[in-house]
Amino acid sequence: MVGLPRRLPSWALTVVVAALAALWPPLGNLVLAAVAALAVHAALRPARRVQVLAVAAMLAWACVLALGWHFARDHFALRYVWLYSSADLPLHLKIANVWGGDEGTTLLLAACLASLAARAARAGLDDGRRSVAAALLAWHGLLALWLTPFAATPADWLAQLPSQGMNAHLMKPWMLFHAPLVVAAYGWTLMLAGPALDALRGRQTAWPPLARMRARRAWVVLTAGIGFGMLWAFEDAMYGQVWHWDPVQTAVFCLWCLLGAHLHGVTAWGPGRRRWRLMPAAAALAAAAVPLVMAVTRNPALASSHRYVGADSWVAHVALGSILLVLTFGCAMAGRGRGLAVAGAQARPAASLGLWLAQLCFLTAALVAAGQLLFAFAATALEMPRPEAYKPFLAMLANMVTGRELAALRAAFEQWDVDGYALARGLLVPLAGFGLTGGWYFFRRLSVAAGRLSLALALVVAAASVLWTGPLTRLYAGEGILSQQVVALLPLLDAALLTSAYLALGGIAWAVAVVRRHGRRGVVPAIPLMAIHAGVALALCGGLLATALNSYSEHEIVFDGEPSAWKRDRNGYAFRLSAIRLEPVHDGAFGAASSVRALTVIEARGASGEVMDGQTLYRDSRSPPQRYDGPLRQVCEMLDYRYARHVGTPGYLLDPLIDQDWSRAVQFWVSPAGVVEAMTGRAGGTAVFVVVKVFPLISLLWTGLALMLLGGGWLALTGLADRKVAGRAPHGVAD
Repeated sequence: MVGLPRRLPSWALTVVVAALAALWPPLGNLVLAAVAALAVHAALRPARRVQVLAVAAMLAWACVLALGWHFARDHFALRYVWLYSSADLPLHLKIANVWGGDEGTTLLLAACLASLAARAARAGLDDGRRSVAAALLAWHGLLALWLTPFAATPADWLAQLPSQGMNAHLMKPWMLFHAPLVVAAYGWTLMLAGPALDALRGRQTAWPPLARMRARRAWVVLTAGIGFGMLWAFEDAMYGQVWHWDPVQTAVFCLWCLLGAHLHGVTAWGPGRRRWRLMPAAAALAAAAVPLVMAVTRNPALASSHRYVGADSWVAHVALGSILLVLTFGCAMAGRGRGLAVAGAQARPAASLGLWLAQLCFLTAALVAAGQLLFAFAATALEMPRPEAYKPFLAMLANMVTGRELAALRAAFEQWDVDGYALARGLLVPLAGFGLTGGWYFFRRLSVAAGRLSLALALVVAAASVLWTGPLTRLYAGEGILSQQVVALLPLLDAALLTSAYLALGGIAWAVAVVRRHGRRGVVPAIPLMAIHAGVALALCGGLLATALNSYSEHEIVFDGEPSAWKRDRNGYAFRLSAIRLEPVHDGAFGAASSVRALTVIEARGASGEVMDGQTLYRDSRSPPQRYDGPLRQVCEMLDYRYARHVGTPGYLLDPLIDQDWSRAVQFWVSPAGVVEAMTGRAGGTAVFVVVKVFPLISLLWTGLALMLLGGGWLALTGLADRKVAGRAPHGVAD
């Protein structure tokens, strides 16, 4: 450390600085300024860069710890704590609010970048005249300083409320994992910018092992973050399903695909080989995508359920993403012809055709998703009218509202978001291409004949599923929430489903052959790769089956305070409402002082007699006249996430009872607002509407995600794939 006692470890210094910032909050902003200044110094001057970045990392994490302490101790004199927390929250949610807003998320990302930049400097990867890693840290450090996470709360705010409280939608265990995992993935991905730009300029003779490991970790951690987000979305009325191409989901999908394209080109990469620029270009584009994804999350132009409300830092993120894109193009132009000079005539043959085709499929998918996202932004900027086909339930709802409410409803449905139907059509080709390429690649590792015969068979089966009825088309019964635009694509989705199965079979066959040939020596490199690719196929199959074959039914139950009569769903589920329990609202969420909270107890039985008893949650901070807006609108809310997003507020929450097994997941959605408003009951009882949704085989999605994380985590955390590439694995495994 610079000028600091060597006997005192860096973690102790971090704790000391954090304690000082906790005692005197204005010190936090001063420490942030020091982090930014040190990062600028490290970016421009190589002298003592390692030590300077180590001090910057220590100070950045001290700020994160200090902010966490302020949340834990309910220091509402800090504006950031006042905005997002409450004294009634449990400790884990108070800590989770560190990344609950733009200020804390940016600070956490800056701390991650500081540690990663310091590690790269120690490894000798950042010894040039300029440091891209340190420059990225400086940018985010300055942005965090501008956001002032340690600013004082205005006196008039404190006079009105002791604190604003937490957004009720964020008060879930997933809040502890989803956001920090995604932020960590952003940090690792941004660190690819330096090596990628050097490689594009022809200055890298080999891809750094540290960069390779960081890309793997970024991919697996981003996958985990997406998985936790899916679990979260499945139990929230603003989603009601695992995925619906929200603008933020679409942007993150682009990043995930770019990382996939990069990783499929790392093994056989070398400057001067055929198509050698594709791998570093994918890495550089992934790094540039990170700030652009963060800009989408913060920009209010498109309708989204992910947005940081009130955040205005999106301009800074767009600027950084644009700079990285310009640098990528400039370095690629500057490096033309240099790769051949570096590699010389002794360069190995080109990377495998299969890996190159896989890269193209990933890049095409990213391009399709980015194109739809850009179109939505352009349509918003040009004030293009949104097609009526994208406004489900609007005509019916318009007949029930008037005046200002009708104008607000029309404005909400006019706001553009990503066209999920067009995006689904565009992704079918790269999706099928990835399955066919991957299956052929693995079977060809067994023999050339196996690759050719299996590919021909897969093409015949996929074509037959399009021309005749495939599994999705055959099983589709029209009982769910599925647009006719997607129904028209079912034959093509069948083909994608079958090509995914081909990919899984190829990976399993290859792994079995390697293990049989090499015994234990083959397990280590073969099983993780098999798990990743089989997991991707399983997750895709589960997602397609659950989405295309979902079903729902509506039920009206008269509830008078006693257990209701049993109702039976078309899928064989029997259920009744046993009780509606009103509870005091001291949960620390937004608007708790004027909120109501009700737990609806449901007794449910499956078709085979299995017990699925549980309860749903209804929480509402709206004023009493706004809480119950009629049965039809409540049914629309439970069926359409767009309308649920329109009526939702930070203090409103509707969670279903969910029962899952290997064959299906069932959601029981109950909106007891009418009963709650009646309070003392009415003669003859009050009508409660229940919506039952069934998602078949969604367990395949969760199983596939688990396999992807196990395989990816194995490679990302142990470095086994590096030893494989170095030649210590059995022959044929690295092919």
